Amino acid sequence: MIRRGSRAPAIALPLAAILMLAACAGPGAGGSAGGSGVFKIGFTGTLSGEFASYAVEMRQGVELAVDEINAAGGVEGARVEIVVADDRGEPSQGPVVAQRFCDDEDIKVVLGYSFSSVALAAVPVYDRCGLPVLASAVTSPDLSGSSRYFFRNVLTDAVQGAQMGRYAVDVLGFRRIATLHQVDDYGNGVNAAFESAVREAGGEIVSSDGYQLGTKDFRGQLTRIDSVDPDAIFVGGFYPEAAKIAEQARDLGLGQRILGTDGSLSPDLIALGGESVEGMILYGLFHPSLESPEVQRFVSSFEERFGQEPSSWSALAYDAVYAVKAAVELAGGTSRDDVREGLAGVENVPGVTGPTSFNEEGDRITNVLFLTVRDGEFVPAEKQL
Repeated sequence: MIRRGSRAPAIALPLAAILMLAACAGPGAGGSAGGSGVFKIGFTGTLSGEFASYAVEMRQGVELAVDEINAAGGVEGARVEIVVADDRGEPSQGPVVAQRFCDDEDIKVVLGYSFSSVALAAVPVYDRCGLPVLASAVTSPDLSGSSRYFFRNVLTDAVQGAQMGRYAVDVLGFRRIATLHQVDDYGNGVNAAFESAVREAGGEIVSSDGYQLGTKDFRGQLTRIDSVDPDAIFVGGFYPEAAKIAEQARDLGLGQRILGTDGSLSPDLIALGGESVEGMILYGLFHPSLESPEVQRFVSSFEERFGQEPSSWSALAYDAVYAVKAAVELAGGTSRDDVREGLAGVENVPGVTGPTSFNEEGDRITNVLFLTVRDGEFVPAEKQL
């Protein structure tokens, strides 16, 4: 996530509110809850708890796009509405939410998803009922080709990790790199891809270690890393642990550049890590300072609506809605099958995160944008792949 300046607090939905109808405010508000004149979009993510920011920001991007589309006449003349579910980050809730979406025949596509484990649990349900999904924050390679109905406009861990590995060696010139990663599908996948790419580029992994989500003390691991004197430290994980790693590394006198992932790309990384994360390099697919008319219009509209700059996750979710619109227009219909066939056929749909196209496994085809923390803000790195 990328944002500068003030940040509105994330509002976690009540845990009991697993499913609710959310009519968007502003131009997208109101309208019937059913009928041929309604095109419903299901939205699910982890909207409560420690990692709520990912889904809260995606939901904001969806709401803004829906408002704009409704103001322009909707999707093939149908008014767009959003049905929201909080999956709480629990894989057990994946099939539950998916079945509720499947049972609502007016829901033509599902957006969102914060965690790959939840999406993986839900995919078989969507596959059975023929409901397409376009996810914006789940990156596990296990989701590639998991269903003909599953698409995503975020890159996989394997692609992102490999691009960061090549960038670290070929662009930044680091040869000896230590890695720390969270032990789960996300951390394991992105770290394995990063290490493989480093070696293929001629670099060396001098230390490799894992940690559990929620770990508070990394001093033992960092002391071992200090003993092998790497050129850089790669952290494959989310922002709460990445901020602690950076802070404790600096306390121990480790001055190496720290590299991170999109899982740490949150304003909370800077809020938690402060000066310790200065100079940290991460990646995403969007930055609000990019000089294009589309990006600047989006940033202006988002700031007016939500009082803050949009994050990478907001931008991806915003683009997902417009990719669905393009899919419907390409297919010439609003049925679930129309949306699915349209998504499989769209090419280079313009968006604020760049053009959107999907390969035969439902994965997006593009490169990441490398960013760095400078003076307490995320900014595009001077060098890119």
